Amino acid sequence: LQWLKDPGPRNEKRTLFCDMVCFLFITPLAAISGWLCLRGAQDHLQFNSRLEAIGLIALTIALFTIYVLWTLVSFRYHCQLYSEWRRTNQKVRLMIPASRSPHPLPHSLLSAKLMKKTADETTV
Repeated sequence: LQWLKDPGPRNEKRTLFCDMVCFLFITPLAAISGWLCLRGAQDHLQFNSRLEAIGLIALTIALFTIYVLWTLVSFRYHCQLYSEWRRTNQKVRLMIPASRSPHPLPHSLLSAKLMKKTADETTV
């Protein structure tokens, strides 16, 4: 969620959104097209049209191969973008140990505020 809120390059977020829309649109179309091709191949096998049936089966295999390859490439691309963002946008909070002297130092208020740790920060 921090990556989506980050005011960094909007092109990466637009690409993710477009790929998600394409995935949601193409997935049912690929499933229906594959099912129709296999049903047609089954019908052609019943009417002894083996060449047409083989063509429809090959079309189904090509369709799903292209769909799976596109999905994997797209997913890998977005995972790489996210990994790069995590590597370059780390939140690090410096922890200053509390003073044991009886007189508090001027930075003790600041150190008290810095002692609060959130889940998305790394303690150094």
